[in-house]
Amino acid sequence: MIRPEVTLADPWHFPEPTITRLPSGLTVWRFDLPGQHIATFEVVVPAPLTAEPRGKEGVATVALHAIDEGTVSHPDGAIGELLEGHGATLHGSARHHYSTLGGQAPVRHLHDVLDLFVEVLREPAYADTDIAHQVEAQVASYESRLASPGAAARLALRRVLHGSGHRDGRPASGVPGTIAGITAPDASRWHGSFFRPDGATLLIAGDLPDSDVTAPFHAWGAGLRSSAEPVSLAPAQPPRVVVVDRPTAVQATVLAGVRSVGRSDPRWPALRLAGQAVAGAFASRLNLELRERLGYTYGIGGGFAPGPEASLFTVGGSVRTEVAADSVARILDGLRLADGFVQAEIDDARRYLVGVAPLANETSADIVAQASALAAAALRPDFMNRHFADLLTVTADDATDAFRTEVTPERTAVVVAGRADAVVPALEGLGLRPEVLDLRA
Repeated sequence: MIRPEVTLADPWHFPEPTITRLPSGLTVWRFDLPGQHIATFEVVVPAPLTAEPRGKEGVATVALHAIDEGTVSHPDGAIGELLEGHGATLHGSARHHYSTLGGQAPVRHLHDVLDLFVEVLREPAYADTDIAHQVEAQVASYESRLASPGAAARLALRRVLHGSGHRDGRPASGVPGTIAGITAPDASRWHGSFFRPDGATLLIAGDLPDSDVTAPFHAWGAGLRSSAEPVSLAPAQPPRVVVVDRPTAVQATVLAGVRSVGRSDPRWPALRLAGQAVAGAFASRLNLELRERLGYTYGIGGGFAPGPEASLFTVGGSVRTEVAADSVARILDGLRLADGFVQAEIDDARRYLVGVAPLANETSADIVAQASALAAAALRPDFMNRHFADLLTVTADDATDAFRTEVTPERTAVVVAGRADAVVPALEGLGLRPEVLDLRA
């Protein structure tokens, strides 16, 4: 029997876009991807949520979700019908430091779709009924997240790490008390203040036509963006152990986190590999300990996730209630990294992160999603290729030193979503000082 010889794949590179800047101030990244007949487009807008009125936090999310309900030229859902007729979809997200709005369409319909997309950007109607519908939907969405142990744990961790006094510590989409008072004029003011081409970036990818796909965006240019305070990171918070009480829960969700450095830090490649080795892979240290050796969970996961300015290291998963406290203890002990990494661990982490890159960046949507994150962080598109090259040079000692510097049990915040009557005494028995956190407060 003849077996084929298995060889390493050819080196993969993130595609390099053509970058232009329109007179309106809009920067365009054009990715020409032969064979990708579904084009993806997205606008990244610097719209920090610190600019939202304190009593109407969530207006950015409401405005974004209602933006394609109707336009001045095509009200009452007509714009959606036109987009649907061309096979197009729109999507968007209001994040703490920026917002995105974009969509997908067959390449053969791209020019018509982009004309309609610019209409949505320029003249959303924001009818009272549409805003009322979105307000109701966002209130229901918040209640749904509170009902999910994982989502509740993430909300609690954000509050603990950033502090409730800073916008970064509060939900991006607001809370029912702030969402409920949002009106159509509020949404119009937010959109008119921040959805402007100056300072924004358009990402577009696919098997694009030779003609100028940016032509429709020349019509998006009236007015100036409102000036907002420069984005400032929340001050460091003292680590806390908090419990989100879920009296009827049959298991507990454990989540630990530490704020860390961003992608511009020279240790970033080493931290990514370290995070993968500690918590990201199936064979990571913490998953082997809590799942394979102890049988506490179906899986523990985590790693370093970058944001525009900084990153967040998290690790967690769902465990049986009776072992939740011991799981916290073992996670914190694992983060101490008493034994440094061996080269085999870092090699395995590197093979995965480098090897998965082509699959994670396979479609036009994948490319635009990654490019959108880079643009929001003011990074050039060649960052990805430089990052992969840097991953190849990281040693076990590099990863050990970087992780020990940035992640320690003493700096780690811990959230447990589960039965407080069972979890709190168990955590206290470990010498920890858990607080019960009410996410509705």
